[in-house]
Amino acid sequence: MMKNCIIYTLIFISVLFAACSEEADFSVNPSLKLEFSCDTLFFDTLFTEVGSPTGVMKVYNRNSSSLRISNVSLNNGETSGFRVNVDGQYSSNIQDLEIRKDDSLYVFVEATLHGNSAETPLPVTDSLVFTLESGVRQYITLLAYGRDVHFLHAPVYTSDTRIPAGHYLVYDSLIVAESATLTIDPGATLYFHKDTEVKISGTLHATGTREQPIVFRGNRIDNMFDYLPYDRIPGQWGGITFDSASIGNRLEYCDIHSAEYGIKVVEGDTASQRLTIQTSRIENFDGNALETTMARVDVANSLIANARGNCVKIVGGRVRFIHCTIANFYVWKQRDVALSLHNSIEGRPAPLREALFANCIIEGSREDELMGYFAAPGDTVPNCANYCFVNSLVNTVNEENANFVNVIYDEADKSPFGKEHFHLIDNDEFKYDFHLSDSAAARGIASPEYAHSYRFDLDGIERPDTLADAGCYQYVKLDKEESRRKTKPYSY
Repeated sequence: MMKNCIIYTLIFISVLFAACSEEADFSVNPSLKLEFSCDTLFFDTLFTEVGSPTGVMKVYNRNSSSLRISNVSLNNGETSGFRVNVDGQYSSNIQDLEIRKDDSLYVFVEATLHGNSAETPLPVTDSLVFTLESGVRQYITLLAYGRDVHFLHAPVYTSDTRIPAGHYLVYDSLIVAESATLTIDPGATLYFHKDTEVKISGTLHATGTREQPIVFRGNRIDNMFDYLPYDRIPGQWGGITFDSASIGNRLEYCDIHSAEYGIKVVEGDTASQRLTIQTSRIENFDGNALETTMARVDVANSLIANARGNCVKIVGGRVRFIHCTIANFYVWKQRDVALSLHNSIEGRPAPLREALFANCIIEGSREDELMGYFAAPGDTVPNCANYCFVNSLVNTVNEENANFVNVIYDEADKSPFGKEHFHLIDNDEFKYDFHLSDSAAARGIASPEYAHSYRFDLDGIERPDTLADAGCYQYVKLDKEESRRKTKPYSY
């Protein structure tokens, strides 16, 4: 019994001694300070009245003594819109924290910025103040830019409607009824929530300008990694569908990117013009970038790039592509080709009456980026597989027949990855610039017959009367680090 008492007494004295030693280890020396993982916690641009992603930083005590933090507070209290969680405590004024030597704390910061009624994002700043027991005060700057947006919750347009220039956050699908025309003005940017689609039964007129394009994109404006914005990742929103009743649609100076699919034109009236696309960029999709089924569609002066499916999939109908760059360097998952042509739908005929590709580039990282899935003539209707490539650069097997006129075939042994035709193909950071490189085989091969109809390229550069370049961009000499994409409105 006496022996047990002695043991318990020794344990108690040891614990008490350790506690006293630890207590004595806390220092109030003003020369001892905290270290931080960043000096400024930066949120970039946030939608006002919408909660931000969570910013994370760490606080380190790399001193030989433990420290007490008397107070962690927001300099402006709760008025700036920032919110703080330190070591599990959620408040704008947190007190009595301890940080042992060689230990650290996590700090989580969120923000809901107030509306500012400004046309451009306005900066919002605050300071996170750490006051030590010694009286030392240390500061971390909190910085965000607030952009006002208009909220569209499950919008359904049953009569003619106009969306003026501005920024719009779209929740649930945007629907245009059969009797209605939706007009989107230059300078409008539509941010779509996850899986949100645009469904057009009526008519869509989205006609921007070079200075004020119309942008369709996802609503994630933060980064997955420091170098990788979510806006550069496919699948951020749904896509745009023109259903069977929709005719007379027009997209000009539009920027459509990083969705589950790009544009889908459903089988419908084959006599009417269903869709016209001019001077637009359509890039970066989990599915097909542009898919048309038994439809009359014209595309000119446009870039269609990077899709897990096809960049362009044509199933029957009549289509014309003039001065387009169709390029597939998608690397997120196994993918299909840049261009595929079909003349049947699940075994039934879908006559391809016309598929013209003039002054175009069909390129990508595979050895063959052109596929034709044609039913045998005896199994379908006459005149069912009409396609023609004129004065174009095509990454495919050399076919000497009447369907290929003045075509430059990309030779796989000389150009195994296709990227030397373009200014930048960076599959590590997913950055792509499809302006022509110095060595691009598309330079000077365009037919004047088609070039005269489109005197200016996607950047507004004038094409020469003769020896213009194929694709949507006319070649301009670039310095190694120079970018000519002055009007590029997004980070992809």
